[in-house]
Amino acid sequence: VADSAGTLLQRENDAVVKLSRTMSLAHAGKSSLDFTDEDLLGLTDNMKSIWASHVGSAAVWQKTKYKVPTSRDSYQKICGYCQNPDARRKIFDAYFGGFDSTIDEDILELLRVRQELAKAYGMPSYADHELRAQLVGNAAGARQLMDRCWKEGQSTLTPYVKRMELLLDSQAAGIKRTAAPGARKKKAVVSQLEEAFLRSIITKEAQRWKLAEFFPVTCVPKLLDVLGRAYGVTLRELPGNDWLGRLVNGWHKSVKVLEVSDASNRGRRLGYVYLDLFKRSNSVTLPGASSIAPGHISISMQLEAPGFGQNKLFSPEEVIALSHEMGHAIHMLCMGGVPQDFDDLPLDVVELPSTLLESIVLQPSTMSQFASHWQSGAAPPETLINSCQRDAYFFIDYLRSASVSLGLHDEAFNAAEAAPSDVRRVARACWQRYSPVEADPVFCPFGEDAGPYVQAGPSQIAYMSCYLRVDGILFGQAQNAKKKTIPAQQWLNPDFASRIRTQLLDRTFPNRLPALTPSLAAAGASMTPPPHPFPQISGGVAAAVFGRVKQLEV
Repeated sequence: VADSAGTLLQRENDAVVKLSRTMSLAHAGKSSLDFTDEDLLGLTDNMKSIWASHVGSAAVWQKTKYKVPTSRDSYQKICGYCQNPDARRKIFDAYFGGFDSTIDEDILELLRVRQELAKAYGMPSYADHELRAQLVGNAAGARQLMDRCWKEGQSTLTPYVKRMELLLDSQAAGIKRTAAPGARKKKAVVSQLEEAFLRSIITKEAQRWKLAEFFPVTCVPKLLDVLGRAYGVTLRELPGNDWLGRLVNGWHKSVKVLEVSDASNRGRRLGYVYLDLFKRSNSVTLPGASSIAPGHISISMQLEAPGFGQNKLFSPEEVIALSHEMGHAIHMLCMGGVPQDFDDLPLDVVELPSTLLESIVLQPSTMSQFASHWQSGAAPPETLINSCQRDAYFFIDYLRSASVSLGLHDEAFNAAEAAPSDVRRVARACWQRYSPVEADPVFCPFGEDAGPYVQAGPSQIAYMSCYLRVDGILFGQAQNAKKKTIPAQQWLNPDFASRIRTQLLDRTFPNRLPALTPSLAAAGASMTPPPHPFPQISGGVAAAVFGRVKQLEV
């Protein structure tokens, strides 16, 4: 029996590795397109520079100035910011065209193994197996939560769609429409291809690129100070960055060694964090935080390093990602124990400290405490800070991708009898369930976050649960709900940190996973899962979240 379990788990791991390789190749792009400056009108020189040859006009072997890989990064930039509809269509078709039937075949292979695992555990589906440790309990509970968020988000999402339609009607997006003489004017319908571009216009997403000028690498110490104050710890970079010091401790010279101490308990040392910001040519480490020994946490961010003599400017997404991983690291050190204790926690417990810390950093009053211009040192203007605040589409994008992973792992999809084409068909239907626009015929959901979500499993609903719970933590008090902006002092003070430490970071949670994992020999045996450590999320939280996200001024 043990060999059978081991064989199933090994087959799952092999299928995940195989899919990861296929997915990475598709996301990286399988071809390239030739574009000129006129083709890429609307993109800044900064955005386009990575596609130009380093030797400039001397690159006579290139047909045009820019050789653009059909990667996800290129697709997002061009479809989001390029004013040329033909260029947007070309990159859209080329990128999603790279997701051929091989993707569907590899996903189906993984789904079949996971279906076998679920049956071995006596569960109706792999989604029910994965979600039983979380507060939603099973696939039906996860779908219910997603449906509720979709319903509550309509009032916030509708103004975005209406503004997009107005842009199309007025041809403000540069899209030409012709009609026969005397023909009745039809209401503009936003297509998926146009959605990203119109959305970037109405939300002023291009401002995020300007905001990066206020996140130089020199802001990291101030950012670490903010993170420490929020969670009641002190983060101090240790000396010894010279060659002799690194020869002694063995870490690469680019790694920051941080001593983490308790800010309220006589400076009691909690442990160390080894922060590696940039990727290196010989590095094969995946981004994330991991415990390498009790009291020692390694964080690999895998960010693009600056060129020789250049200043590193972080994007808002990179600042949020760093804050997220530091939330994991601080949680691991405060919780103590062995690494397995942390790994066995339900995902909606593991991800709460990290999503809470990234949400605190994202608040305008908090961001102004560590952001400063790389040249002048001035604080960023309010308009730039507001450009990176989360709007309704942040959650809608999440729902669309998470829905795909949940649907393919649910009992309704029988992987054993399905064909590869069924994988694509069901994925598109699950994506469409939470989309305000119709999916383009060329579109493949696996080219978005749905791809990595399917690979990781259906447990990604944990992030939505955490975002809802974070909103209650930060804005739950009635007197605060009426305020437009909450001062950072409310979250960066010892009282708040003490409550977070006591109720979340220092708390020892009961280990639910072993009790929820029956012996394969006793598959089908009834189980009563232990209670989840967190209370149920109230029905009004989703409405409060969508009511609080960045509103569109129509």
